[in-house]
Order: sequence, then C-alpha cells, then structure tokens
Amino acid sequence: MKRMTRMMRNGDIVTFFWLNRSWKNEWLDGFMPLVTHLGGAVWCIVLSLALLVHPNDVWHEVGVHLALALGISHAVVAFCKKAMPRKRPYLALENVSTGHKLWKDASFPSGHTTAVFSMATVLSAALPDVSLLFYALAFLIGSSRVYLGQHYPSDVVTGALIGTVTAWMIV
Repeated sequence: MKRMTRMMRNGDIVTFFWLNRSWKNEWLDGFMPLVTHLGGAVWCIVLSLALLVHPNDVWHEVGVHLALALGISHAVVAFCKKAMPRKRPYLALENVSTGHKLWKDASFPSGHTTAVFSMATVLSAALPDVSLLFYALAFLIGSSRVYLGQHYPSDVVTGALIGTVTAWMIV
C-alpha cells in the first residue's frame, strides 16, 4: 500500500510540473491569472445572487440550486482543508512557477475547482445544450490552479468531484 501511495504521489508531482513548467509561455502567463478568478468567491457569489433575484421562476430556482451547491461544497472543502492540511505546491516543492496572488491555506482540495464544477453542473442541468462549454471552462479553470502553482492535480480532480457530485445531488 505504501508503494502504491508513493507511486501516486510521484505521479501527482510529475503531472504538476508538466502543467506548471512545461506549458509555461507568455500568453498563458497573462491568461491563466484572469481565467482562474472565474472560480473565485466573487464571481460565484455574484452569479448566484443574480439568479436568486431573477424575476423568472425557472432562473430563480437555478439560483437556489447554485447557492445550495456552492454552500454545501464549500463546507466540504473547508472540512477537508482542516482535516487533511496539505501544503500548497509552491510551499512544498522547489522551482514552482507561480502567479501573483499566493494563497497560504491548505491545498487539498481546490476550492476554485470545486466551485466552478458546482456551477458547471447546475448550469448544465438548466442549459444542457451548452453543458460542454460549461465543463470545458471548468476544466480550464481547474488547470489554471495547477499552472499557477496553487494546487496539485489531485487537489483539482478531488475538487471537481466534490463540486460535481454535490451539485448533481441538489439538481
């Protein structure tokens, strides 16, 4: 079991450096810090509130689902970060490329990724014809967290699962 855990950890680190260093270029250095904010608290809260106050009952219900999915998944993430405090990659590894804003809380799981996959799932239930776009954007935002040195790939995958499953149970 220890050998398998070590292999998984090593694979996580190799994949981390592949996304964090090998993809490095000037265009992504400007783009990734912008796109990563779409999974942040401000964007999530603004979208939730806009839908909650929408006069159309259908969109109001989507807002309720979104607020519940974000709230519950955030509670799960907060619990995990306390129960399993993992140092962020830029604090634990050498030669990590980072963005400008460096978070200091625990790395596992990715809150941005959890939030954006919650949003993608709720919005996909409401607008199934554009679900591929929602999930592609969520994947991009999750990848930006690794590119910016904030999370390991396993943090992002776990966040995606928490966000998707939580939202799926609500809708």
